[in-house]
Amino acid sequence: MASGINGIDNDLNSIIQYFDGLWPKKDQKGKDRQEENKSLWDNRAEEFNNYGTDERRKKIVALLLEKNMLHEESTVLDIGCGPGKFAREFARTAKHVTGVDISAKMLAYARENVAAEGLTNTEFRQLDWETADIAELQWHKKFSLVTGIMSPAFSSRQNLEKMIAASHEYGMICHFVKRQNPLGEELKKAVFGQDGPDEFGHRELYCSLNTLWLYKLYPEIVYFDIEKEVVRTVEQAGQNFINKFALSTSLTAAQKAEIFKILEKKAENGLLKERTVSKVACICWKNK
Repeated sequence: MASGINGIDNDLNSIIQYFDGLWPKKDQKGKDRQEENKSLWDNRAEEFNNYGTDERRKKIVALLLEKNMLHEESTVLDIGCGPGKFAREFARTAKHVTGVDISAKMLAYARENVAAEGLTNTEFRQLDWETADIAELQWHKKFSLVTGIMSPAFSSRQNLEKMIAASHEYGMICHFVKRQNPLGEELKKAVFGQDGPDEFGHRELYCSLNTLWLYKLYPEIVYFDIEKEVVRTVEQAGQNFINKFALSTSLTAAQKAEIFKILEKKAENGLLKERTVSKVACICWKNK
């Protein structure tokens, strides 16, 4: 695609390859990785579904409406849709919404959430975007809006290109560029010896923005500041942190025990208050 999309000059290939080198690389490939990812996200499905009012959803949906990227004739593809909270919001306005996710448990919650509101203009299917074949799915330019919100939709240039190919009009990707969670950061340092944030923020966003610009899609970027506070039991918090850390590293039994030990010491009356302050970036573009 680097030499063909939107007439991009072959001389820019070296620049595109530079950003390819910055995209985080996955060590594990193939069926084993796919099955592990399914299990890891299945483990987080209940946690994600239980999230209450989300300021991010309100702001992102408002942005799509303001830019007329989401309207009553929209056909939307939401990649990494999770428990369908965004898909549900989109379905209140759009003509039709398709949500895809690697996790069967996430999708079960998604179907329940839209059914609870009587929405009938949605469909959900289990799909790993890493291995999805747009031609085989017959999704080339099928959708008016393709979104990847806090999802693996843009975890590589190839995945981003599939997003572009599936849309005949608009695309949007969103993720954190800055996120401060004192409790989580304390656990990372104590249990894994990790200290300090990624200097690029969410690196996939940085690479995607530059790649979209090189493809002459002239992306726009909008930032939102979000604050969130939740109260959980030690058991809930411990399991949530273990599931979250498991997405990027393998935890030993001793490390899991250490997480609970630290949380128990910090708890008051068996409860923990977790505060997160973040900056979210949304990148929007219009296909030619």
